[in-house]
Amino acid sequence: MPVVLAIAGLAVAGWRAPREGPARFAMRPPAEARAAAAHGDNGRPVDLPATVPSAHASTLAECAGGDLLAAWFAGTREGARDVDIHMARLSGGRVIDHWVALTRAQLADATHRTVRKLGNPVLWVSNDGAVHLFVTSVGVGGWSGSGITHLRSADGGRTWTDARRLVLAPFLDLGTLVRTPPVPLEDGTVLLPCYREFIHKHGLAVRVHADGRVVDASPMPSTWRSLQPAVAATSAVEAVAVLRCADASLRRVLRTGTGDGGGTWHAALSTDVPNPDSGVALVRLDDGSLLMAANPAERGRARLALMRSTDGGVTWAAAADVEHGEDGAEFSYPTLIVARDGTVHLSYTLRRQSIRVRSWSQSALGVDVPAKGGKP
Repeated sequence: MPVVLAIAGLAVAGWRAPREGPARFAMRPPAEARAAAAHGDNGRPVDLPATVPSAHASTLAECAGGDLLAAWFAGTREGARDVDIHMARLSGGRVIDHWVALTRAQLADATHRTVRKLGNPVLWVSNDGAVHLFVTSVGVGGWSGSGITHLRSADGGRTWTDARRLVLAPFLDLGTLVRTPPVPLEDGTVLLPCYREFIHKHGLAVRVHADGRVVDASPMPSTWRSLQPAVAATSAVEAVAVLRCADASLRRVLRTGTGDGGGTWHAALSTDVPNPDSGVALVRLDDGSLLMAANPAERGRARLALMRSTDGGVTWAAAADVEHGEDGAEFSYPTLIVARDGTVHLSYTLRRQSIRVRSWSQSALGVDVPAKGGKP
């Protein structure tokens, strides 16, 4: 029986959904990028409400009017049965609302499945203003027995409909999680960075319709155990991904890329950025450079920093020191987004007790942003 399960697991790990057709990333129009102004509070912290002992794995999305939505899981501890998905709305650099957006019981009712625990929410706001939530849940075992469910909200994340589990394998569809924001595609679908924890840890790029139907899925091959890819499109067909390395023999951020809209990915390579088996985040800035948030240490998560790359993620230079605490402190699981006005927003776990949000102008991060109306 163990041999059968192992063979089945390898088949699942190597399975790839058929391609529907070539995909193109929805790049921000050049005119809008040139008009990106120097907004942001240049790192001023905004702490989200902490109403329970533990909070982790935040995500961000921008609403049509410019407000920010944040979501995270919170409870007595990670994996506890009282963990819910919390959400907050931020406007003008302050929290204007906070609520429990999804409970285990609500997800179980919506999917008609057993839900033992919740984790790792990811938000996306589509062009029609709907809020989409991709959430990881476990029905049996630990995280290796998890799956991803997509839900849709027409009221800003208060209530959810159209729950659909993402089907990512023909059988034994277990051990798939989500962590970082999706990348929009021109046809209205998104490329959702996912990862496998079942048998072999590796990244997975999943193309998903706005109703949660899976179009196709492509593995991100790696010699090392890798997970939690963060993806940034660099052209209509090219993208870079950075990944958390779970291999103690390396302790470096991994990098991979695609040149065909996410259809195939080259084998992951090591960067020179240390990684203590911790999550990373990635966005493209208006000058074409990449910005990464990571814990640049081989051990511990006591330092969180922003780093910038001008060569497609091959090499990285310091952009901002976000948090630096005593040994044993934790500032982790960052999420990055770039708002329509060019502001860079970062959210992350603060000592496993709450979620903190910071915002920067791109000029404060070293980007040469032209004056409004000036030449690019």
